[in-house]
Amino acid sequence: MKTSSAFFLSVVSSFLLAACGNSAAPAGSGATPPPITGGDNKLTVVVLVVDSLMQEDIGAQTPTLQSLIDGGTLYTESRSVFSAETIPNHVAMMTGVYPDRNGIPTNNFIDFAGDGEEKDLSVPEQLSANTMFTWINKQCRDSDINPDIKHAAVLSKKYLYEIFSGDAFDATRENVNSNVFNAAPDDIWDPTSHPTYIGPGSEHTPDPGTMQEVLSRLPDADFIFINLGDVDRSAHAGGEGARMAVISDTDTQISMLVNALETAGRWQNTVMLLVSDHGMDFTLPGPIEAITTQPALDQLATCFTDMQAVQNGGTNSIYISDRALPLAQKQAALRAARQCLMGVQDCDALCAGTSRPANADSIDFGWYTRADALDTAGNMPASIRSMHPNLGDLVLVAGEGAKFSEPNQSGNPIPGNHGHIATIRNFTLVTGGSEWVKKGQTILPSVANPTLFDRLPEQSENIDVAATVSWLLGLNIPASAFPDSKGFDGRILGESFTQFNAATNPAAPTRCGRF
Repeated sequence: MKTSSAFFLSVVSSFLLAACGNSAAPAGSGATPPPITGGDNKLTVVVLVVDSLMQEDIGAQTPTLQSLIDGGTLYTESRSVFSAETIPNHVAMMTGVYPDRNGIPTNNFIDFAGDGEEKDLSVPEQLSANTMFTWINKQCRDSDINPDIKHAAVLSKKYLYEIFSGDAFDATRENVNSNVFNAAPDDIWDPTSHPTYIGPGSEHTPDPGTMQEVLSRLPDADFIFINLGDVDRSAHAGGEGARMAVISDTDTQISMLVNALETAGRWQNTVMLLVSDHGMDFTLPGPIEAITTQPALDQLATCFTDMQAVQNGGTNSIYISDRALPLAQKQAALRAARQCLMGVQDCDALCAGTSRPANADSIDFGWYTRADALDTAGNMPASIRSMHPNLGDLVLVAGEGAKFSEPNQSGNPIPGNHGHIATIRNFTLVTGGSEWVKKGQTILPSVANPTLFDRLPEQSENIDVAATVSWLLGLNIPASAFPDSKGFDGRILGESFTQFNAATNPAAPTRCGRF
């Protein structure tokens, strides 16, 4: 966001005012699960994202969240995908595959296929994997079992509305994957249409308005995807204090959703995945330390080629401007950029007159999005499945307490920071009134003090949401049906469900949501 600090002060005031009013698992041979009592034998699945929620946010001010934890299964080791930003993690939830396969690895990118400008990566045709809305249509809409299964999306942020608007949103641009044509949700709400919508600098509707729209759509939705943005947006507008000022209201909005399902007699047939997209970094008092790389890149360009930095909070995407250059020439420039910025070599020795940026010691990692055999130290770790050109040609990762600001020190004035590895831990809870949901359970790590790079068998990740929803709804998607025939990267969160007590691979509890 290229916005002044003064502008954010005005946003904080208006915001607070508004806010107060794995492969696809095949069907197994496990015993048929017991029926859910009550209801009409139709399952309701809710994926509720409380943007940037962390486990340490839960307390006396969040009684509803605590009650839902008591009534479900909490994963203490839960991870975002990299980068730990909003758009890539919501896409990971709805596709069940990592960014290297779905094409959405970050929030902001340079649209070389379009106008060549920096923009939000909320471009539907860049989403190159099927979403849950598309899968439900493919697997159930022509079915005589439940052809009327309905889905909805109520997402508080403008760019989330855009990315899930489907490939028909802009008929002039085809999906980059010719095997993909994503459907929009049956009912997708445009947050800019709400009277409390906050424009530039926030671009979201506060939680009370968002929940109003959720409740109006709930009667017609069997699967609903929700984003509540206040916890995140308040942090970016007014820091940690503003965040704490709104979290109790967010908790109240969630209680309204639960109450509505209970009143309708649907809660006992509801499974809710309550998750967050990423964490938040507040490790330093006052402004977070900012790193600006564009001046050094401009200096290196005199010896190599033009490069452009796009900030994403805790990460920085660096692109070679001339996409037609030979690969060897691109890689030489990126090598010089990485070695200068990471302090591997003296910047002036790489290109006379180049200075290493202030605060560059706070850069923890520099990874290529295409492996470089001549600089293997810069190749992305195998556990970070984000090697995609939309992330840039080189991605820099800030350390805890640091952030990037481009093209100068005033380019990123907002408090609150995420995107980097320090904020990759998120929140995952499987809850609901369904008898299938295990109650009062906490999944602990199998190793002491796991690192943020660990991938533990019992750990949850945002890619697990789609795999779990697919199993719950009985979509029965074979790996061969995926655009790349690889199936889900995510897994079914089986620890949360009673069916997995008797079988490691139980049959889906419904077929297209009916049981």
